[in-house]
Amino acid sequence: MKQKYAIVGVKYIFLWGYALLSLCLFTWVLISSFKTNREIFRSPFGLPEAFSLDNYVRAWNSASIGQYFWNSLIAAFFGVTLTLVFGAMTAYVIARLPFRGSVWLWSLFAVGLAVPMQSLLMPTFMKMINLGLRDSLLSLIIVYTVFGFPRAIFLLVGFMRSIPKEMEEAAIMDGCSYWKSFYKIIIPLSVPGMATLAILDFIGAWNEYIYASVLIVSDTWRTLPLGLANFRGEYSSEYGLICAGIIITMIPVVIIYIVFQEQIVKGLAAGSVKG
Repeated sequence: MKQKYAIVGVKYIFLWGYALLSLCLFTWVLISSFKTNREIFRSPFGLPEAFSLDNYVRAWNSASIGQYFWNSLIAAFFGVTLTLVFGAMTAYVIARLPFRGSVWLWSLFAVGLAVPMQSLLMPTFMKMINLGLRDSLLSLIIVYTVFGFPRAIFLLVGFMRSIPKEMEEAAIMDGCSYWKSFYKIIIPLSVPGMATLAILDFIGAWNEYIYASVLIVSDTWRTLPLGLANFRGEYSSEYGLICAGIIITMIPVVIIYIVFQEQIVKGLAAGSVKG
């Protein structure tokens, strides 16, 4: 018993330590984003003399963070939206309308989870060149949608299978078509799972760097990870500017988590119970 409590205590100490370290680093970056280089070097852990938004304005305009921000937002938004729409429809067919081969189809998507994105980098690159889609946001949207599809099917099929069939059967007996049953019964009951999937896919697409660095060439279509990578050269000495760019990058993810926090927690809790 003592050994069990000791293991649990070590786990909590590790988790609280990791959370405290992450919070301290975030706080330092946030405070440094309001400082000048002189203030950062003179007092790295102190408060700024005056809280000015100059670094944010410069990062948004002069360093083109604003343009990169909207590029990332468009690519991530449409990638997640397409993944949810087509993933939900496919998961509904597999989970609620079983057919010959549906189990094999679900297994095929499950296997897709084990395929690393990096292993398909070269064939994806060649295919985008052949389609004439390289150096466009459409290429990133397609990549984010395709690679998010297996996870969407894997999660939503299990979630939809847990919904009682009696609810759907009663609706069909009342004259509801399968399509109406899908978007009036299945989709509302699957919102927690879809919210969890959306935040995971959005974070993955928002922070994705490898495919963006290969498929995007011109500065016009660069995403935020590519733009921040350029800071190492042109703005390597502007540490306050770099910190401001990092904070701007974090804002959408934090907002999305705050808005969908309840649904995300419900989805994770439901997934843990339904196993």
